[in-house]
Amino acid sequence: QPHVGIITNIGEAHIENFKNIYGIAKAKAEIIDNIKENGTIILNRDDKFFTYFRKKAKLKKIKIVTFGKDKKSDIFPLKIIRKKNSIKILIKVKNKKIDLIIKDINIYNVLASLAAITEFNLSLNSIKNFFKNHEPTEGRGKVHVISRYNKKFKLIDESYNANPLSVKSAINKFNSIKKDKFKKYLILGDMLELGRKSEMYHKDLSKVINNSDIDKVFIKGEKTLFTYKNLNKSKRGNILQNKDDIDLILSNIITNNDYLMIKGSNATGLNILCQKMIKGINVI
Repeated sequence: QPHVGIITNIGEAHIENFKNIYGIAKAKAEIIDNIKENGTIILNRDDKFFTYFRKKAKLKKIKIVTFGKDKKSDIFPLKIIRKKNSIKILIKVKNKKIDLIIKDINIYNVLASLAAITEFNLSLNSIKNFFKNHEPTEGRGKVHVISRYNKKFKLIDESYNANPLSVKSAINKFNSIKKDKFKKYLILGDMLELGRKSEMYHKDLSKVINNSDIDKVFIKGEKTLFTYKNLNKSKRGNILQNKDDIDLILSNIITNNDYLMIKGSNATGLNILCQKMIKGINVI
């Protein structure tokens, strides 16, 4: 039984095992039922299930600490300045303020961790250097400089897993990188374990991509065909069927300083492809 619990957000991951997204929220809410008396639940105020979780926590009579971009949150950003290789954030943490420099970390994860730090009465200043030097883990947004095809380009490795929420978040993050004489490419693999609404979820991704500045999208898998068909024609790259397609196509397209993001469920094999690129091994 934990003293403190954090619910970061509710997405459609593994939704095929549930009747609907409410079923996922209900399963995540089990942590509230099991928090010790006088314990604390840390909640994302921006999440669509926030009210549901708050009601549950109030019934359990446990302390609620909130984080998010909503200014009613206990922990929220006052100012976000995006620089070339980092983000500077001024954050209100209850009655204090802290400025942080972060790299490619999800801001919500930063806010959630600050909420946990305050709950344990730890020093906020001691965390500054951690965030400044901390990078995302392999497969979850880490940026690598790749030398391949006699070019140097940046690879954003998002290949560990994929669900509608994480893919949209990755695309929006990719879109926030300001273009400066380079192009953006995306290799998108199927999102698995989405059940009967899989087609709809893949189709919905096309709207997010169409509203982004991604230049070309290459797809791998059957489900991503629904994304591909609904993309603007100018954004449609190749449908990747064989492993050797990837190097052949990219070698003719990618140039120095371009960005390539790879995103898909682990079982699509894109994680292996990413590792080969990082290690400098041929994809074939």
